[in-house]
Amino acid sequence: MADARNAVLDAVDIESFIFCSDKKEAKDIIQKLTQQMGFSKYVIVSLEFNGPGAHFRVRAYLNKPGENYSWLES
Repeated sequence: MADARNAVLDAVDIESFIFCSDKKEAKDIIQKLTQQMGFSKYVIVSLEFNGPGAHFRVRAYLNKPGENYSWLES
């Protein structure tokens, strides 16, 4: 298998803490991060601003229900 992402059936969860000044900046950073990681579709599952930044969890979709699934194209 050339691309390991083709083995993922639906989504990848990403969880981390980022340094930011408020929730708006956190959302902007999360959007840039997911794009730079190659994920165009994502949902912020949780976002808690606390102290110097925000703790977040994102579900980044590789295949959403009803789409052309990558594992069927192989």
